[in-house]
Amino acid sequence: MRSLVHIVRHGRTALNADGRFRGLADPPLDTVGLQEVRSTALRLSGRSIAAIATSPLLRARQTAEAITQVVGVEAAIEPGLIDADMGQWQGLTREEAAARDPAEYERYRSDPRRLVIPGGDDVAAVEERVRTTIEELAAANDDLEVIVVSHELPIRLMMSAALRLDGPALWELDLPTASMTSFIVGFRRWEIAP
Repeated sequence: MRSLVHIVRHGRTALNADGRFRGLADPPLDTVGLQEVRSTALRLSGRSIAAIATSPLLRARQTAEAITQVVGVEAAIEPGLIDADMGQWQGLTREEAAARDPAEYERYRSDPRRLVIPGGDDVAAVEERVRTTIEELAAANDDLEVIVVSHELPIRLMMSAALRLDGPALWELDLPTASMTSFIVGFRRWEIAP
């Protein structure tokens, strides 16, 4: 099993613009975000896409809708692609989260896979959930090209695992809103596609 999987981060929202943790909050894309996702969708024009799966959150669904309009494949809602529950940090800036929970925030920045977000998700469990969801989608579309729309932390976890990066290196990856990262996905074998 090997499929080409394009993972798209949703476009910008007002919470992104303000540098706030989004988590399970459900804001829509802002004007910039709508423009970003139209541009990303156009990059996929002419590709033979077998399936699109998206997180159920509005910002991801709006991103998937823009892609659907270009590639002509309906997006399926996939709960396994939802963002991490940011618990007590949802809606906070990084500085506010660091002031509220200094030790946990330091772990989030230095060793995120070993953190349970205060009042929220276990980051390692988020990684396993997203990996399993994408591998199942890839297996169902063996040797085909698929699109996944998800969120910053889940995508960073997938990218860093494929690149065999850990710890704070996860935060050094370039992952702007509405960006697309392509992977060749097999069972427990991920590579960044050239």
